[in-house]
Amino acid sequence: MSFFPIFIDIKDKNVLIVGAGKVALRKLEKLLPFQPKITIVAKDIREKNILAFAKKENVKIINREFSFKDIDGKDLVIVAVDDIDLQKEIYNYCKKMKIPINSVDSPEFCNFIFPAYIKRGDVVIGLTTSGKAPALSSKLREKLEECL
Repeated sequence: MSFFPIFIDIKDKNVLIVGAGKVALRKLEKLLPFQPKITIVAKDIREKNILAFAKKENVKIINREFSFKDIDGKDLVIVAVDDIDLQKEIYNYCKKMKIPINSVDSPEFCNFIFPAYIKRGDVVIGLTTSGKAPALSSKLREKLEECL
């Protein structure tokens, strides 16, 4: 896979996160500064800190199993579950519907990736290794933050 770096405005866009564990929480925290409308669907809320975000007006938590109807009206989908078969099914559905999808830790079921980034006001710097070495992206981000 070869990714082209692109920045898109996700303010007020409808984002679905499937799953509510540590990885889902990390993605939620990365998305919030960009002000999308986020829906989290998960049968088990494994990361209790996610519940604190339900008090924010742009975060909605649905405590039940995922349904493909959850994707209706969504602009972006993030799958943060360990079930590879479910990741593949959601990926294929989103691909058919032309909805950008990221299946966390499964690059073969993604058509976009999350870069390591720095956000200072309106300035956003993104770093990526196209999903091949996320730790390197994080280290580079840390070094750039020191410079800023």
